[in-house]
Amino acid sequence: MIPSLYAAHGETKPGGRTAQECAELRRRVEAERFLGLVLSNSPEAQWQHLLGLRASGMGLETLLMEIMAPAVRELGEMWLNDRMSFVEVTTKSARLQHMIRSLGRSDSDFLPDGCGSVLLAAAPGEQHTFGLFVLAEMFLAAGWSVSLEANSTMEMLCELVASRRFDAVGLSVGSERFLAPVGSQVAALRQASEAHASRIFLGGWAFTTAGQSLDDYGADLVAVDGRSAVEKAETLLIGR
Repeated sequence: MIPSLYAAHGETKPGGRTAQECAELRRRVEAERFLGLVLSNSPEAQWQHLLGLRASGMGLETLLMEIMAPAVRELGEMWLNDRMSFVEVTTKSARLQHMIRSLGRSDSDFLPDGCGSVLLAAAPGEQHTFGLFVLAEMFLAAGWSVSLEANSTMEMLCELVASRRFDAVGLSVGSERFLAPVGSQVAALRQASEAHASRIFLGGWAFTTAGQSLDDYGADLVAVDGRSAVEKAETLLIGR
């Protein structure tokens, strides 16, 4: 009862921390603990840790964005600094992607009617696809029908959007070295999906750098995180 009163009024708990600060500290601690499990190569322990956090009331978005995503970013840094091989990073990331899907499916029976349909795809050649799987689960949780293409050529993507109606098409770019062809890729997707009037949006780590704009790529929106991607995509449907 007392902790809930602190939370309701934003007051400081014993020890000098507010309820919000305590919650943030807990998330950081749990993220560090999860990273340790990932690095120790204990998939079952990782899974049980996530289930324990879920059972304690931690939301899916928090699990994805604040517990799992930091671990994947650290794996990427370790690979770039030659502290872990590409094979090790790929194997660990694949296990985490499987856990994401398993966590998300627990909510699938309680989803509202779909807001719309979305195709989420990695930019051709892009191998950093963890964020794409996170985004897919966030769209599913928001009630969208989601198709995921993590390893397709641009020709394959264009054929898909030409043959099937999607309200929105999202292209994820994780590395700046894949930014150069994005403008032409957006144009190709827009032309292929012209009959369905699909809206095109972009996301991924590559767009977190300063100076990126819609004018650079011809997309309908650019989102730098999963939450804003879902919110902005929903606004695109309003004008349809």
